[in-house]
Amino acid sequence: MMKRAIYSSFCILMFCACQEENPTIDSFLEYDNPFRESIDAGKLNELNVEIKNGSFGDIHSLMILRNDKIIFENYYADYTREDLHPIGASTQSIVSTLVGVMLKEHPEVTLRDKIIDHLSNYASHFDDIPQKDQIEIRHLLSNTSGFWWEEWGKPADDVSNDAYAMSISSDWVGAVLSTPMIREPGYEFNFNSGNGVLMAPLMEEITGMELEQYATEKLFNPLGITEWTWEKVPQNMVNASWGLHLKPMDLAKIGYLFLQEGKWGDQQIFKEDWLATSSRPRASVTGYYNYNYFWWSFTNNANAVFRLEENDVFFSWGDGGQFLFIIPHLDMVVVTTANNTPEDETLAVVMLRDYILESTNDIYP
Repeated sequence: MMKRAIYSSFCILMFCACQEENPTIDSFLEYDNPFRESIDAGKLNELNVEIKNGSFGDIHSLMILRNDKIIFENYYADYTREDLHPIGASTQSIVSTLVGVMLKEHPEVTLRDKIIDHLSNYASHFDDIPQKDQIEIRHLLSNTSGFWWEEWGKPADDVSNDAYAMSISSDWVGAVLSTPMIREPGYEFNFNSGNGVLMAPLMEEITGMELEQYATEKLFNPLGITEWTWEKVPQNMVNASWGLHLKPMDLAKIGYLFLQEGKWGDQQIFKEDWLATSSRPRASVTGYYNYNYFWWSFTNNANAVFRLEENDVFFSWGDGGQFLFIIPHLDMVVVTTANNTPEDETLAVVMLRDYILESTNDIYP
């Protein structure tokens, strides 16, 4: 049962039944009715009904931003806008955002820097495995580091899963760096949660700040993100791969920051070209998905983007169905949080394709 719905200027999306007489509206953008932003409210109404009927599994929230307005915000299964959600591997997209901040503040650093140069406390781990000292920052971000790593297709709680084996070790960073290389860096995509884990000590050495502190000062505080939790690994550093918990509204802020090319008010948060750099495909994963710098995108063959004038969609993808879709040419951000099974995670893509994009009245050239 839906516990709360938030409104636009008409007592808001009239199809979202509200259960609070005097809701508090507190957001970083104004609300507006969908039709004012060239959106078919009837189509969104259909989607809202289907979500409540369980057609898309266990959805907890859906937010849509368009043209600097919030045109849809709804919560399901007793969740509210105040609830933190474990965003899983979408944590890495937040880390990617912070890389853009770091590159702006430390122009001496490049994505072609060798990671060995920024992991001085772990230098001994690079002595015994050829080609490991050739891994660059960009290889971590694109999951092309070359480690012999088995994660996808393995049971989540089995030691044959390298991510699980890492998670029960006393030294996560050491566990990743002691992994053999399967081939030279930069040539083969292999999803590896260890790549994200390595970003925490690497960025700490570059910035001189623990990653959560850096995120707080350089990203969360400027965007008005005031509440989150970030799980720690045994070395008392944050789990930069899947440990962050955020509110849907705050995920939407990250998306909106990218629509503004890193500018928030009068402050440039990340490097001006980081939108283009981080969202460009770096590896082909399947015929449907590409991988960027800790972000995903659709291939030109994906039916999710067939009707778009431009295939510029990129997104974070977290365990259970945590998605942040960013569509610059439509000036649109879509956030979903959920607790779906791995088989149902991509139902959010169906929601985007069949309802949200279908509701956009100006998607044709």
